[in-house]
Amino acid sequence: MARRRISKIRHDSSFRRRQGAKLPRSVTLIVCEGETEQIYFQALRKHYRLSSMEVVIPDNTVGSAPQSVVQMAEAKCREFPGFDKIFCIFDRDTHESFQRARDRILELRTRVRKPLPIHDAVSVPCFEVWVLLHFDQSDAPFNRCADIVRKISDSHIAGYKKADESVAPVLMARIDAALRNADWLALRETENNSNPSTTVHHVIRHLSVVARIPV
Repeated sequence: MARRRISKIRHDSSFRRRQGAKLPRSVTLIVCEGETEQIYFQALRKHYRLSSMEVVIPDNTVGSAPQSVVQMAEAKCREFPGFDKIFCIFDRDTHESFQRARDRILELRTRVRKPLPIHDAVSVPCFEVWVLLHFDQSDAPFNRCADIVRKISDSHIAGYKKADESVAPVLMARIDAALRNADWLALRETENNSNPSTTVHHVIRHLSVVARIPV
């Protein structure tokens, strides 16, 4: 169904490219909780040589709570119907609306009328689990996101801090390692032990398919 509606998004004036350029192969919407995630996926889009038409990463202007991320995704779908895939990137952290956001995503994806191709990509306790997997194969739990930031800074990227654009090239060079480590971590996760965990690697693999890059 999304495939039939995609012409609306591809031919909207906001998505038109210069004369003679090809239309996007598919259109993916990625709505991020915070600036760190947004910087990462913007760098990944560039790394995979995907256009801003193929991977839409809007500024999240409605808040960083998981429920707000989903609301932003819904708003974008009303504005531009027909995304091939939609990802909501958010953390478990201490967010009160975490489970409600996940439940809403499931509802949108499975509803009978006009279901959306929407998925969550969550990290426990925070996105820095995914960042750490670029360097470490570790399943040690973390009580706070600040503890992961400190580990990255002490062991891998001196002075690492959130929303630092300068670290993007380092991370892009280690994507393959991050994917392998994320697969390893997923095998060790259980229903009662999801700290640490992340499903961000599913988004990466989707984008690599769009870009036709083997991973």
